[in-house]
Amino acid sequence: MKIALLGGTGNLGEGLALRFAKLGHEIIIGSRKIEKAKQLASEYLEKVSKASITGMQNEDAAKECDMAVFTIPWEFAFDTAEKLKDYLKRKIVVSPLVPMKKVGDNFVYVRPEEGSAAQKLATILTESKVVAAYHAIPAKRFANLSEEFEWDVPVCGDSEAKEVVIELTEKISGLRALDAGDLSNAYLIESLTTLILNIMKRNKIGEIGISFR
Repeated sequence: MKIALLGGTGNLGEGLALRFAKLGHEIIIGSRKIEKAKQLASEYLEKVSKASITGMQNEDAAKECDMAVFTIPWEFAFDTAEKLKDYLKRKIVVSPLVPMKKVGDNFVYVRPEEGSAAQKLATILTESKVVAAYHAIPAKRFANLSEEFEWDVPVCGDSEAKEVVIELTEKISGLRALDAGDLSNAYLIESLTTLILNIMKRNKIGEIGISFR
């Protein structure tokens, strides 16, 4: 499968790129700047042998892929979706977006009028198959291939695309994908991420994932 990490220049994008590439998928790193995308693709290739990782501008990445993940800051994601919606028709689009703001020392979830960031994305990408996943993955640890973990990944969606994302996720060692219902439940996962961040900050602990075991 060709998987595009749109804005895949952060830790979550790197982690997904490396781990999906190890499974044999063709990875496309998307960025507004082609030079940055190509540079990061080259750096990622040094960490995974015999992999297919290329860098493209977001528009070309959206055209080429079978599935796209919006590993982009949430503030810019919706404008990006407007620009890419024609290229993403009939494709699976994964939203790990968490709209939040900092109020004093507290992270606060900013719930969109549409119900969640994933639902807002779906109102823009009306001809795509939007699935919510990968919100609470500790991104820096995830990008480190020497890390060992056992994390659960709740997945929300309204179509058969959810099953595709669940199957892909299950193949990543250390991750267990859990069906969390339809897209209307996405706000629960998004807001859970802000809770985790507050726990990490207030208790002075490192990155933590979630597990329902």
